[in-house]
Amino acid sequence: MFCRVILQEEKQFLWGETSVRIKVTRQTVFVSAMLLALVWLMLNAVQPQMLALGILLGVVFQFFSFGFANFWRQTLVESRTLGMRSHLLLLGFGGVLFFPALALLPAQGVEVSGAIRPLGMNVLIGAFLFGLGMALVGSCSSGTLRHMGSLNGRFYLVFLWMVVGGTLAASQADFWLDMPVWGSFSAAVDLPWYLGLALHLAVIFALYKLLLYREQKRFGVADPLFFRRSPLMLAVLLLAVLNFLILLSSQAPWAVSWIFPKLGILGIQTLSLPVEWEFWAFSAQNETALSKSLLDDGIVLTSVGMLIGVSLAFALQGGLYKDQVKDDELLIEEVKRPFAEPFAKLGRGVKDSAMGALMGYGAVTAYGCNVGGFFSAIVSGSLHGWLWMLAALTGMSVALFLSRVMNALRFADR
Repeated sequence: MFCRVILQEEKQFLWGETSVRIKVTRQTVFVSAMLLALVWLMLNAVQPQMLALGILLGVVFQFFSFGFANFWRQTLVESRTLGMRSHLLLLGFGGVLFFPALALLPAQGVEVSGAIRPLGMNVLIGAFLFGLGMALVGSCSSGTLRHMGSLNGRFYLVFLWMVVGGTLAASQADFWLDMPVWGSFSAAVDLPWYLGLALHLAVIFALYKLLLYREQKRFGVADPLFFRRSPLMLAVLLLAVLNFLILLSSQAPWAVSWIFPKLGILGIQTLSLPVEWEFWAFSAQNETALSKSLLDDGIVLTSVGMLIGVSLAFALQGGLYKDQVKDDELLIEEVKRPFAEPFAKLGRGVKDSAMGALMGYGAVTAYGCNVGGFFSAIVSGSLHGWLWMLAALTGMSVALFLSRVMNALRFADR
């Protein structure tokens, strides 16, 4: 019989007649370690404000159980559209903040630039690949960071292979950038910002009504999003404001996928691998950013901050103990199926590795993931963000369809 022990002990210290009892638990040890890491990072980071904003992002994602991949899957598979409607609300709130800022602040001497990229085949194909991987792993880039922060070991493997895939995509950047492009367009800066914002909100309103109709047609009634103290409403408001603060602090919106090639190239250097990354087109285009240390890289600090924020929120919610129960259940399952389980774990590991690499490759190819390619791009008014969303949803739909077919064939064989 297998058993796991939660770190929990009591130590008693006596000073004269005074007795002090200290209870040390797995939770307090974990939170203490996170706080020590946070203090060290805040003291050494060149841009501590980016770390702080990342922590707040992580707290919001964990506390409100917010995400992208699962909300999209609920819409595609179950026609439950509440989560995806909250994404549209997020894009609306974000647009209200970003459009006037991108149009007016540069004239006031405040350097800000949105996530505006050209439409191209690289966006179409890269986002499609990302959607495939996202459907089969059940997470996106920000979701992977959230799972890592909540100590889900499976997603550390996914993240590792996202770094591998993103680095591979960076090595082939010249190939993807040579593919057909159709120019860039931002409704925030290529139109009068108020007209662009009106168009932006009109498109979001139409899509919201379409999703609402889909759910009402399927179930007769749709889950409400607008009500007093709505957690999703509060979450999207906070995320829109935090992304706007990132824009003001770093002159660019929130992004995640940059960390994949950044960490990959750092790994190549550290391990002295025989890879001539200095001659990549990607390296030439991003020479200044690649030369920055991790403690001076705003995107890296935001991502690390998010990881810490999720971890702290997870621990304070009692998630360490919940995971322990899951671990014990898994061990019981191992006892029941001692021979089948290792092969099942190996298969899951191979699938997660492949899909992680696919997501990392697709994100770097398509100028970003759900954060940079979808959220930050669309609130910047960039048309490529809508293309990214369409391609990623298509990839996710294909993956879910193929998964259902494979499951049906597997059950038919039984």
